Parts: sequence; structure tokens; C-alpha cells
Amino acid sequence: MAIRLNKLLATRGIGSRRACDALIEAGSVRVNGTVIREPGTQVEPGRDRVQVHGRPIPGPSALRYVMIHKPVGMITTLDDPEGRPTIKRLLPPGPRLFPVGRLDAETSGLLIATNDGDLAHHLMHPRYGVAKVYRARLDRVADGEQLRRLRSGVEFEPGVVSGPCDVRVHSARPQRFEIEITLNEGRYRQVRRMCEAVALTVRSLHRAAYGPLRLGTLPRGAARDLTAVEVRRLRAASARPVAPRPASPKGAGVRFRPRPASPKGAGVRFRPRPASGAGAGVRFRPRPAPGAGAGVRFRPRPASGAGAGVRFRPRPAGSRPRSGSPRRSGAMPPAAGRGRPRTGTARPGARRAGPGGAPRGRSNRQGRGRPKY
Repeated sequence: MAIRLNKLLATRGIGSRRACDALIEAGSVRVNGTVIREPGTQVEPGRDRVQVHGRPIPGPSALRYVMIHKPVGMITTLDDPEGRPTIKRLLPPGPRLFPVGRLDAETSGLLIATNDGDLAHHLMHPRYGVAKVYRARLDRVADGEQLRRLRSGVEFEPGVVSGPCDVRVHSARPQRFEIEITLNEGRYRQVRRMCEAVALTVRSLHRAAYGPLRLGTLPRGAARDLTAVEVRRLRAASARPVAPRPASPKGAGVRFRPRPASPKGAGVRFRPRPASGAGAGVRFRPRPAPGAGAGVRFRPRPASGAGAGVRFRPRPAGSRPRSGSPRRSGAMPPAAGRGRPRTGTARPGARRAGPGGAPRGRSNRQGRGRPKY
């Protein structure tokens, strides 16, 4: 049966679904000798020959799921060019496993490793909303306002606001004040940066749970295989995408916040001027009632003499109206030259003459109208 190429690579332990997509798009995968760059290409595992970096992919092997208690000071990768300690030394012998997500070197706690690329994709992708529980020991006692801001969402980097999350006090001792944060998203050093946004510093960070899995009594630096029941619970917790959370009144989860409106006249962009008399503050005046001065579009300036200051003169009431519509009383007079009957017969294809007898679109200035090369 044909399946997608990226799914085949993920199930053979090449990497997570995202990592396999990157390999395919980079041109590192060949199918029957042909470079394939489309992750959704259909292949048949038993008939097609698939290679990654020129090497055949491994055959089907039993899927394995391992829980690791990662200690502080260890890198979440299988190979490090700088020679730092990695989680590879904690993995049991057997098929190649890769970590699900990452914990930075200063963070300890629960880490999952598997060769099941489909499950790893569902656990890591934020659309499935798998919860992760962290315990953070702070440098001071957090007050109620700081905890409220963490729960509702804080801007921990320019333009990025965390979504609503569950925050509770795990240990209230002044010398060891700890909070427990449950996140459904996972950005780079998010817990530390969220605490920094409310003037708190994380002294130590520990991941206690990943979805339905709890670290329990697993010793630091140890690993064990998951039971069949735990694997089924992981699959159930990451089976369906979660609905997007509605934004809180403070705009939690909104990447760009709108400009807050002022309490007085919120939403009014132009305010009327303060009234000092009758009609003051009215920005747009109503049209005059039919009668004297009706139809005058522009008002004359204050006159100091007969006709002084009039910029636009109204049309006389007896002017000749345009064809098809009666002329309003007091409308503007027609422009010079308009309204006269045309004489003669227009030559076919001739351009209509503009003012001064020159054809429209041409200029009488010297040097204009010459061809351009």
C-alpha cells in the first residue's frame, strides 16, 4: 500500500515528521534514483528503493518509546560537534531513537525519545495542544499581581504574547518559592522569559509532566520503556487538534495588540469643537432651505464692497440648462466655448481638437511631440 514519503521516513526512525520534511525539501532523499522534493509523494515501502544521503533507509523495526529523566548540563541532541554531553548516553541499546522536543542545558526533567515519527509530530505540534507541566524555583516570592499576569498572558518578546495558562504555587517557602506552570505551547525558553516579563528570575526549571505522563520516581539520569497503557494515553492525548483559544480581554495570544481606545468617546476619530454659541461645534453645516440662495454651493467671503471677496460666483437663474436635466436655480454658468453648436462634419478617424485648435494629447511647446528612440 502506498504511503506518503515523509511518513515512511518517520516510521523508519529517520526523524520526526518535520525533520523528514526538511530532508526531502533539501534534496537529500532519492526514490528509485530520482531526487524527490515533495514530502507528500506516494511511495510503496516494499517496492520503491528509498535513500537518504545516498544510503538506503533501514527496514521496518518495532516502535519503541522511552522516558528519560534528563539532568542539568546535558544537551538534548544525539551528536554535538563541541563535544558536550548529550542524551545519547542515556538511551538504551536498540533501534535509533530521537528526542521529542527539547529541554535546554539548564533545564531538567521528563523527556521522551522514540522512533515513532507520527506520534512525535503530534506531541510537538502546537495545534494538538499537549500540555507540559514545569516547576520553576524563583528568586523571590511572587505576589498576586505577578501570578495573575502570568495566568492571563504576558508579552515575553516584542509583539509575542503568551496564551492563558494555569499557574499555581507549588512551594510557598520564602527560601524556596516554586510555581507550577502548565503550557500548551512551547517557544524557546518560554517559562524563563515569561517570568522575566513580570520581574521574576528563574533559579531552576524542571519539567514534571508531558501530557498524561508523569516523571514519578524515575531517578535522575535514568531511562525506561513506556508501558502499552502509557503509549495509548499519549496517542489519545494528541489524537485531535484542539480548538483555538479565544483571546482574553487583555489580548492574550494576540501577536499584535490594537491601540487602546480612550474612555471618552472611544472610537470617535474626529471630535466636534466646544460649543460657545448657537451652532458652534458643528463641523458640517446643513444645506440651506429652498428659497433665497438655494443652489449656491460655495459661500462668498465677507464683502467690503459690491461683489468683493466672491471667489465663486453663482450661476444666474435663467442660464441655459444642459440637455437632459433642468438647471437648478443659482447654478454655475457654463464655461467659455461650451454649449455652442459644432459646425462642419468630423473627418473619420480625426482626433477631437482641444483648446486653441491643437489636437488633444499634443502640446504646442517646442520640442514636444517628437518620436522617442
